[in-house]
Amino acid sequence: MKNWIWVGVGGGLGALARTALEQVGTSHHLPLNFFLINVLGSFFIGMIMALSAEWGVLANQWRLFWGVGVLGGFTTFSTFMLGVHTLWQDTKGLAVLYLTGTLIAGLAAAFGGLVVIREVARMAASRTQLEETEDEG
Repeated sequence: MKNWIWVGVGGGLGALARTALEQVGTSHHLPLNFFLINVLGSFFIGMIMALSAEWGVLANQWRLFWGVGVLGGFTTFSTFMLGVHTLWQDTKGLAVLYLTGTLIAGLAAAFGGLVVIREVARMAASRTQLEETEDEG
């Protein structure tokens, strides 16, 4: 299958998932639904990149499907910016808090996704090594 098909199918699925989570709503004019969507997407992209770039266990078409397609369709930078703009018109301090909070949380989530995959891989390698040692002894 062509790479663009993987991205297109994944993007459609990601957009459907985002639409479902958008229904969560907002709290005190703060678009928490988009905060959650973007932070979750950042966490999962960290996992995708660790599986793909660091461990090489995710084939290129799956990286495109999940990373570019699903997570590209799921996260929503333009809606995030619209939320910042809307908050800015009402409460500038809250807009700055939302903007910086989302960026910091997204970066932390992406790093967290990397760490989770690294730890799972480390545990799997340790377990394999232990099983090999037991088989020899």
